[in-house]
Amino acid sequence: MYSAEVIPSQHLARKAVIDMRQSTPHQALSHQESLRLQYALTERAHALGWAAEAIDVIDTDVGYSAARAQHREGFNTLVGPVT
Repeated sequence: MYSAEVIPSQHLARKAVIDMRQSTPHQALSHQESLRLQYALTERAHALGWAAEAIDVIDTDVGYSAARAQHREGFNTLVGPVT
Protein backbone atom coordinates (compact mmCIF):
# COMPACT_ATOMS: atom_id res chain seq x y z
CA MET A 1 0.00 0.00 0.00
CA TYR A 2 1.40 3.38 -1.01
CA SER A 3 1.37 6.38 1.31
CA ALA A 4 -1.04 8.24 -1.00
CA GLU A 5 -3.56 5.50 -0.28
CA VAL A 6 -3.11 5.87 3.47
CA ILE A 7 -2.31 9.52 4.19
CA PRO A 8 -4.13 12.27 2.27
CA SER A 9 -1.94 15.01 0.80
CA GLN A 10 -3.51 17.69 3.01
CA HIS A 11 -2.17 15.80 6.04
CA LEU A 12 1.26 15.33 4.48
CA ALA A 13 1.42 19.12 4.08
CA ARG A 14 1.38 19.41 7.88
CA LYS A 15 4.11 18.53 10.34
CA ALA A 16 4.32 15.06 11.81
CA VAL A 17 5.08 15.27 15.53
CA ILE A 18 6.39 12.34 17.55
CA ASP A 19 6.17 12.80 21.31
CA MET A 20 8.49 10.42 23.15
CA ARG A 21 7.26 9.17 26.52
CA GLN A 22 8.90 7.39 29.43
CA SER A 23 7.50 8.56 32.77
CA THR A 24 10.46 7.95 35.05
CA PRO A 25 14.26 7.91 34.74
CA HIS A 26 14.12 4.20 35.64
CA GLN A 27 11.78 3.50 32.71
CA ALA A 28 14.01 5.45 30.35
CA LEU A 29 17.00 3.34 31.38
CA SER A 30 15.32 -0.05 31.67
CA HIS A 31 12.95 0.07 28.68
CA GLN A 32 15.40 0.79 25.88
CA GLU A 33 13.37 -1.25 23.39
CA SER A 34 10.37 1.02 23.96
CA LEU A 35 12.51 4.09 23.26
CA ARG A 36 13.95 2.46 20.15
CA LEU A 37 10.44 1.72 18.86
CA GLN A 38 9.32 5.28 19.59
CA TYR A 39 12.28 6.71 17.67
CA ALA A 40 11.45 4.30 14.82
CA LEU A 41 8.18 6.19 14.40
CA THR A 42 10.27 8.83 12.64
CA GLU A 43 11.17 6.29 9.96
CA ARG A 44 7.54 5.21 9.75
CA ALA A 45 6.36 8.80 9.21
CA HIS A 46 8.97 9.21 6.48
CA ALA A 47 7.84 5.95 4.84
CA LEU A 48 4.25 7.22 4.90
CA GLY A 49 5.26 10.29 2.93
CA TRP A 50 6.40 13.03 5.30
CA ALA A 51 9.62 14.78 4.34
CA ALA A 52 12.39 14.47 6.93
CA GLU A 53 12.28 18.22 7.65
CA ALA A 54 8.53 17.99 8.34
CA ILE A 55 8.98 15.43 11.13
CA ASP A 56 9.52 16.81 14.64
CA VAL A 57 10.61 14.56 17.49
CA ILE A 58 9.91 15.84 20.98
CA ASP A 59 12.03 13.86 23.41
CA THR A 60 12.87 16.43 26.08
CA ASP A 61 10.36 14.91 28.53
CA VAL A 62 11.75 11.38 28.57
CA GLY A 63 12.02 10.41 32.22
CA TYR A 64 9.59 13.05 33.50
CA SER A 65 6.19 12.25 34.95
CA ALA A 66 3.09 13.62 33.22
CA ALA A 67 1.57 14.42 36.61
CA ARG A 68 2.61 18.08 36.30
CA ALA A 69 2.63 19.44 32.76
CA GLN A 70 4.13 22.81 33.65
CA HIS A 71 7.56 21.17 34.10
CA ARG A 72 7.43 19.31 30.78
CA GLU A 73 9.08 21.44 28.12
CA GLY A 74 8.26 18.99 25.33
CA PHE A 75 4.59 18.79 26.26
CA ASN A 76 4.33 22.57 26.33
CA THR A 77 6.01 22.71 22.90
CA LEU A 78 3.48 20.19 21.61
CA VAL A 79 0.32 21.87 22.90
CA GLY A 80 1.49 25.50 22.60
CA PRO A 81 0.34 25.98 18.99
CA VAL A 82 -3.01 24.35 19.79
CA THR A 83 -3.95 26.37 22.86
